[in-house]
Amino acid sequence: MPLSASLSRNRHRRTSVLGPLSLAAYVTWLAIALRSISPERLVAGDVRFWIGSLSLLAMLVLFVAHTLSQRAPSLRRSLVLILLQATAALLAGFMLRDGWTGVLLIVVAAQLALLMPAMRTMAIMLALNLVLLYQWWLLDAHLGSVALELLPLLAFQAFAALTAHYQSDAEHSRDELAQLNAQLLATQALLDEGTRNEERLKLSRELHDVAGHKLTALKLNLALLARDPALRERAEISTATLLAHELLDDIRAVVSQLRRHDGIELRAALEALIRPIPGPRFTLQVDEDARPPSMQAAETLLRCAQESITNALKHGQPRLISLHCQRTDGRIQLRIRDDGSSQPTLVAGNGLTGMRERLEALGGDLRVAANAERGVELIARLPAEQP
Repeated sequence: MPLSASLSRNRHRRTSVLGPLSLAAYVTWLAIALRSISPERLVAGDVRFWIGSLSLLAMLVLFVAHTLSQRAPSLRRSLVLILLQATAALLAGFMLRDGWTGVLLIVVAAQLALLMPAMRTMAIMLALNLVLLYQWWLLDAHLGSVALELLPLLAFQAFAALTAHYQSDAEHSRDELAQLNAQLLATQALLDEGTRNEERLKLSRELHDVAGHKLTALKLNLALLARDPALRERAEISTATLLAHELLDDIRAVVSQLRRHDGIELRAALEALIRPIPGPRFTLQVDEDARPPSMQAAETLLRCAQESITNALKHGQPRLISLHCQRTDGRIQLRIRDDGSSQPTLVAGNGLTGMRERLEALGGDLRVAANAERGVELIARLPAEQP
């Protein structure tokens, strides 16, 4: 499932208060304001001119408000703010009797293209331009000439919207590649840890089964030699027996230490998964004893983390995502929390259904619930020991 492109760092820069789109909008607004607002008429107290000037200022304020709102995006709020910008620009043109304020609809078109599908953007812009055409017709009774004058503005609006749309698509593709790269890195880290775990397990078994067996046999033979009256008093026998005891104890300690690290360590894989993901801040805590007993169990938890993060980015637009893996009540538990949507709608799609099926196949379970304030909490649990 692809990441939401609206959460990429590049998009955040582009839609920030000082991002490229914002700077272009400020320059456009300033050029229109300098041409349309007359200080003399303001001083003269022309009410109509004051309303038009304030409407022009309101358009700028609404644009800044919309830009700031992208820190916690909401589709409905963004659409309302953009439409209010368009309304303010059209009202300014009507009150100032200046058709140049229609140029500000180019800024509106670019914002709509980033927010909505192409057909909806076209429908809204068509309605706004019909209103603009009517305003211009009131200023100039020749409808044909007014329509011709509107064509270049329509072309600029289309250019701005298409530029924003294709840039959004490019960033979307870049985010998908970043997510795919993160998944590959996480899988590679998991495979490396699985290989190390197998090597530790093999080494501990070899030490226990081979070296431990032979040392036990050596101790038995030394005990038999110590019973021989001719050798009983020899210091070499006592020294060899003591060394055999110490060496066997050391091997048992090494085997126990190796066995303490049985299971798959998830930290490296989870770090590889979240590191390349742009947008929100991540916190990761993996307890030392939180080790899935098999590669299959570790991979299942990793895929749960991957799906949960992707869903959070796609639907919740969070600023913070927290991951905590711990061992509790004989189970390995992975808890993922985000601070996304304030009123999330939880629908069990293919991703959540697949997660639940994979966990249940290994004797685990899945719980997904909305947080009290914002966002979603997902808890995936698996048995800490292999059945």
